[in-house]
Amino acid sequence: MWFDLARRDQAKICIHEHYVKQSLRNRVALVHSQGPTEVTFPVHRRGAESRRLHDIVFTDTVHPERLLKVLRTNCGRAPFFEHYFPDIDAWAHGHLNPGKPWLDAALASTTWACEALGMGHPTCTDAFESGDNWDDWRPKSRWKNVGSARYPQVFEDRLGFVQGRSVLDVLFHLGPEATSLPSRHGHPNVA
Repeated sequence: MWFDLARRDQAKICIHEHYVKQSLRNRVALVHSQGPTEVTFPVHRRGAESRRLHDIVFTDTVHPERLLKVLRTNCGRAPFFEHYFPDIDAWAHGHLNPGKPWLDAALASTTWACEALGMGHPTCTDAFESGDNWDDWRPKSRWKNVGSARYPQVFEDRLGFVQGRSVLDVLFHLGPEATSLPSRHGHPNVA
């Protein structure tokens, strides 16, 4: 999980890089009754000449209810859903609106999740790190074989455990105990 990486000493979030399409950045991975699903938030660039994170905004088709309806339908029976949903509702209505900056929404969501997990948020930097002393987790391919320890999920009785879901899925199901979930970062072929 991203949050296990964020706990590492000297973890930083580079906010000066270019936005990469078809990445995990504008998606929330969840589980519905038929299996894994993703909610995608459509984005575009403010200026055609720039793909910097600061220039990425939500399109006219983004709407808070797009996420909130999916959460209510698919996660509403999770044990801690009612505890966390009001915060997510407020975040969605404050950030998921046409023309709003994607970066503000992303940083607000990770800040909220870090607080929910009882951890500090990594510092942001506008300087790209180079050299051999850092571990780059931006490419989508790095996340391909990353899994998490099993935790109970609402649809597990018919689907089995579904790997690679968002921190929302973990928080909805484990609540405050989410901080004790072991990480499997760096372990290829996690089942």
